[in-house]
Parts: sequence; C-alpha cells; structure tokens
Amino acid sequence: MKKLYLTILLFSFLLQSQLIFAQQKNIQDNLLVGKWRSIKIDQKNVEINIQFNADGTVKYDISTILNGFYVLNNNKLISYFKNFGTDKTVVDTSLIEIKGNTMTQKSLLGGTTIKMTRVDKENNNSNFILGKWKSENYNGYQAITEFNAYFKVIVQLLVKSIEGSYTVNKNLISIISPNSNSMRMNYKITKDTMTLHNLENGKDLTMIKLKK
Repeated sequence: MKKLYLTILLFSFLLQSQLIFAQQKNIQDNLLVGKWRSIKIDQKNVEINIQFNADGTVKYDISTILNGFYVLNNNKLISYFKNFGTDKTVVDTSLIEIKGNTMTQKSLLGGTTIKMTRVDKENNNSNFILGKWKSENYNGYQAITEFNAYFKVIVQLLVKSIEGSYTVNKNLISIISPNSNSMRMNYKITKDTMTLHNLENGKDLTMIKLKK
C-alpha cells in the first residue's frame, strides 16, 4: 500500500511538472505570437518582418527600402531616390491619376505603368496622394509606397517571402519551409523588443513587436 501511494505521489509530481513546463512554454509562445519588424540590421536599406501565428505557422519577409523625396505639381510626380552604394540621385518623372482608392502611375522616362491600391484608412476615398499604397507589380516586385506630408517617399520592395511552420524549444526557434532552407535562431524577448541570433550565419537581429 505504501509503495502504491509513493508511486501515485511520484506520478502526480511528474504530471504537475510537465503541466508547469507546458504552461511556461505557452507563455513564451504567446510572447512570440504577433508581427515583428527589424530595427537594427547589418545591411542598410533592408527590412525584415516576421509574423508568428498561434497555430504554428510563420511568414518571414525580406524587403529592400528605398528612401527619397517627391514633388507633386498637379498630376506630375517627380521622385528623387539615392542609388545603392553611391551618392548618385535617380530622378523619375511620372503622371498619376487617383480614382477613389486606386492610383495609376505612368513613368515618362521608362513608360512603365504601376497600379496601386490605398491600404491606409486615414485618407480613404480621397484624392490625396498622402498615405500608403500597395502594388502587386512595382517593376517586378510587390511593394508598399508611402507618401508623407513632408514630401518624403518610402518604397518597400518585397524581395523574398518565406512561409512555413515554426517550433519553439526553450530559447530556440526553428523555422521550416517547403520552398526554403530551414532556419534556427536563439531568441530573447524583453517587453516589446526581441533579439535573434541566427545559428546558420551567425548574424544578430533586433526587432520590435508591432501593435495590432
């Protein structure tokens, strides 16, 4: 009888320990769930966004960021962008047409036409260029273009998108995708900031959690 009692006691202890560990793991997983954006990265003009979902799926996006200025004169848009790795400025002149939440931009230099859809709600159904616009084909890339009131324009070109699943084991994240190499990263979360150390290439990445 005493042995049976000790066996039951030991089993209860092990079960409770497993439950506590599972709860701790779920807490850590909950901290991870959400969208994260890079704020510190070795490569300039590169932005990384990672979306960790509660169902174990993940989306890992790598984008190139173009920063520039713009001048708008009636429907003529002149954009100024710095070329990568040089101080040379690239100038593009185009004609734009805004109808509701759709904007068409036709370059007078290359003749290419880009169609965009407004994605921000602040200037919904207005004739203003201000705000964020999404294009499925911005010179071959999916892109988000933002025009602000200070005549700055930011173009985010999606270079690579990885979709797959992820698992968490203590401080290790493993990402598996059918169309890309697997990734393993050590991570640490402090409030809304996460640091990642990629075990494949040895690079570090600092990210912030975006509000919903």
